[in-house]
Amino acid sequence: MKPTVSELFLKHVHLFSSIPDEHLKEIQKLTTIRSFKKNTFIVTQGDDSQSLYLVLSGHLKVIVNDEDSGKEIILKFLHHNDYFGELALFDSAPRSASVLTLEETQVVLLPAGHFMAYLNKHPQIALSILPSLANRTRMLSEHIYKLASLDTYGRVADLLRDQAKKDAAGIYKTPKMTHQDIANAVGASREMVTKILKELKVGKYIDIVNKQIIVNRDLPKYW
Repeated sequence: MKPTVSELFLKHVHLFSSIPDEHLKEIQKLTTIRSFKKNTFIVTQGDDSQSLYLVLSGHLKVIVNDEDSGKEIILKFLHHNDYFGELALFDSAPRSASVLTLEETQVVLLPAGHFMAYLNKHPQIALSILPSLANRTRMLSEHIYKLASLDTYGRVADLLRDQAKKDAAGIYKTPKMTHQDIANAVGASREMVTKILKELKVGKYIDIVNKQIIVNRDLPKYW
């Protein structure tokens, strides 16, 4: 029997949070669990794969490659309960970005064909997922605005605030990120990111342990 995920997990994924439990039980039957090692591409930019992926565990980054400069641009970091590949539910266009694991990762795979067949039988479910998709579009617009309006420090600080989550001990820390990862995510040089992090560390705003950034207190508004 193929391994599937519980409907309780699906309920905690924002895309499915408004779907009634009886439908989640049926959608759960359409899923499978896949495991990937660190530094594995789950999807690649330009692929024709047609599935939605839900992050069960692990840490990933969504990237595109600039054809002119050859540089990697990080669009987003993904964690537990995040999802990606949702556009595959609505069109058959090639993947617009690649997704790479940063540590051992488990994802829940939901084939677009299976899910669309279910929506055809239960069209009211589509209305339940529209608010989440609209919210994601709104967040993308906000992200673009911040990239355009904030200076380099502002973009670094915004990324740290977004990524730092409270652990069981009440400590706010990010997943493991290299200085280059941060630079690629905020559109800056690695040298500038290193300088900003060094000064934040000197000011005791942050500590860095095993590539995880610990945020000790509110970051200054300006640098």
